[in-house]
Amino acid sequence: MKRYISMFLLIIISFLLQTTLFQKIKLANVSPDLLVVLVSAAGVMYGKGLGMYSGVLSGILCDFIYSDIIGLYILIYVITGYISGAAHKLYYKDDMVIPLSIIAASDLFTNFLFYIICFLLRGRLDIFVYMRNIILPELVYTVFAGVLLYKMLYWLEEKMYPPVEIPLENPAMQEEKI
Repeated sequence: MKRYISMFLLIIISFLLQTTLFQKIKLANVSPDLLVVLVSAAGVMYGKGLGMYSGVLSGILCDFIYSDIIGLYILIYVITGYISGAAHKLYYKDDMVIPLSIIAASDLFTNFLFYIICFLLRGRLDIFVYMRNIILPELVYTVFAGVLLYKMLYWLEEKMYPPVEIPLENPAMQEEKI
């Protein structure tokens, strides 16, 4: 339950940062998508359930602020959380390559789905312009922000759930039992 509450608070904080501070410090006219980072990291670190939960919360916030159609962002973020959660079995706490590659693939996936739904279906076929001007710069910026946010999530995970040390029995005591 603590994970769900902490993920809820992290999503609210990340959404506020994404819509306020990061809109002011755009690079190449794009800002990082912190919610994709959180959804992907939640899926990789905790599995499909928490990945989809964080996708629903992130999608609801984005739908209410950015979209005219309720459910578009929810659908895309839930699919992203589910696919990222499938990589949970590959997750090792000390390895950053897999989570960062999942974050990069998730950002590419979400932007490609946004292109298909928002542009391609309306007859705008300039995918290379969209790729050059929006997808690739945002991918680089999101992965850079993902490194920092993932380190923070890893630190928070260690503070909230410290490793439990199981005391070993004294070998002399085991010999007496036999």
